[in-house]
Amino acid sequence: MGWWRRRRAGRFSGDVLARLGGLGHRLGSGPRAEFRARLRDELLRTHEAERVRATPPPHDRPEIKPVPLWIRLRPWAALGAMIVTTVVTAIITYSTVPGDLLYPLKRAAESTLLTLSTDDADRLDRQMTAARARASEAAALLQAATPDRKELLQQTLQDMDKTTRAALNRVKPRAKADPKVRIFAREQRNKIEPMLPKMDEENRERANKYLTYIEGYTAGSY
Repeated sequence: MGWWRRRRAGRFSGDVLARLGGLGHRLGSGPRAEFRARLRDELLRTHEAERVRATPPPHDRPEIKPVPLWIRLRPWAALGAMIVTTVVTAIITYSTVPGDLLYPLKRAAESTLLTLSTDDADRLDRQMTAARARASEAAALLQAATPDRKELLQQTLQDMDKTTRAALNRVKPRAKADPKVRIFAREQRNKIEPMLPKMDEENRERANKYLTYIEGYTAGSY
């Protein structure tokens, strides 16, 4: 029975294809020329209606205003103000004495420079520079009228003595002192000796001990 059904289905399909072929022969091979022309005209009208016409460019462009000079120079002015502020702050900080607001900043900068020392010779120079600064601060404190002048002077002399000993202990014993060390010791002696009459008894005794210590470095041998 299966072969009979397949044969019948094939015969039915052939009849359908034959009928469709005859229908197409009667209708022609495609749409009529009138229909194609009408469709083309309709599509052209639709395209023309939907097309966006380009607007002509404006003859007068908007005027671009130049940036004012002060606006262009504002970043440079800010940078210059920062540099000036930094320089002024550094100068003021360098001239401070114990008891001033910015004095801790000065000591912190000195400590940083000592930490960054690359060798013993460089560290020696920076420690002697710090000891000279303490001597100058002691002289300034003696001229000040602050109520805690005695305590500040005592601390300054102690720091000077500590820094000086740390510096001179780096000097190796030799028959003749390094000229740089002799100059340092003489400068310190010449700064401290005139201060002695202005000091109280306790600080005078401390200053005399300091002078006794550096005296051996001023003569050229030790």
